[in-house]
Amino acid sequence: MKGRKFAFCFLLTFAVFLLPGCSKKPPVETEVVDVVEPVEEIETADDFGYTMRVGMWIYVIESDTGSDTDATRAVESLPLGEKLQLVTAEPRKAKNPYDNAVYDYYHVKRNTGREGYVFANQLTVNSTLAVVIDGKANLYRSPVNIDVSDYILSRKTVFGVFPETEKDGFVRIEAYDPEQRAYRRNLYVRTSAISYQDADVKSSILLQSAKALDPEKETNRYEALLNAAFHDYPDSAFADEIHALTATGSTLPVTEIDVSFRVTDNEVNVREKPNASSKAITQLANNTEVKAVEVTVDTFNINNQSAQWFHIIQPVDGWVFGAWLATLDRNAVDDN
Repeated sequence: MKGRKFAFCFLLTFAVFLLPGCSKKPPVETEVVDVVEPVEEIETADDFGYTMRVGMWIYVIESDTGSDTDATRAVESLPLGEKLQLVTAEPRKAKNPYDNAVYDYYHVKRNTGREGYVFANQLTVNSTLAVVIDGKANLYRSPVNIDVSDYILSRKTVFGVFPETEKDGFVRIEAYDPEQRAYRRNLYVRTSAISYQDADVKSSILLQSAKALDPEKETNRYEALLNAAFHDYPDSAFADEIHALTATGSTLPVTEIDVSFRVTDNEVNVREKPNASSKAITQLANNTEVKAVEVTVDTFNINNQSAQWFHIIQPVDGWVFGAWLATLDRNAVDDN
């Protein structure tokens, strides 16, 4: 009898112990982890960008809902080469009302405090400004001599470079080609064709800004930009070109001559005025005979060649740089 009681109590106790497991599964223990929501980057003092072209604008978004269809409105023009702080590191999409297309924009801040948006492709981010000082700079698909592309950047083009990528005489660039009106990214240029010097970069920015103006209608601004380039950067790589544009109202002192020359190279430019920034009227072939009636008193240095400018009237009327001319009458002018 006692044995039965003991067995019954044992079974009852065991059943009570197992009963909770029959009614429901035990809770699964889970590790408690603090979830930190990602915080949107509001200001990134280390992130900045330079404007890559003349004629850029800063925009505002009229009703910013965060949608790709939010429309922008231009409010302020921006000069070439201005440094802008990025307010947010990643671009956002918005609609441009001029063509109703959606583009990527960077949210930026000027040093004046003005905030707004700029086209992302018009900004070179976290780079260093440089300028082409050769007659042209070939662009390469990779930092290898034989991997040259079909693209070039013309003299005085200001663009962004990434010095940390410099290797074997090449460096990676981001640029706006003002001649082709196209953006060039993830290409390379030879470092020997460019300059990082502040005077070269800033004087070129002033020259290009002046070139974008109409000298007849915007005379004061045009002359102010050229004078700033002339006085502030007298030792820049473009000093002779600046001097040619600024000397006595863009008119250089000349001497009358009557001399015939022959052209010594192919595709030699004939320009409207005696400076390398002036518009090219046409090009002359090698051995073309020309007649000159004026020569500049001053000598200029272009592409490491020193010469005077010659005013020709045959076969066309314009100015030719003397480095590509050889006199047919060597007694007529002593200093050529």
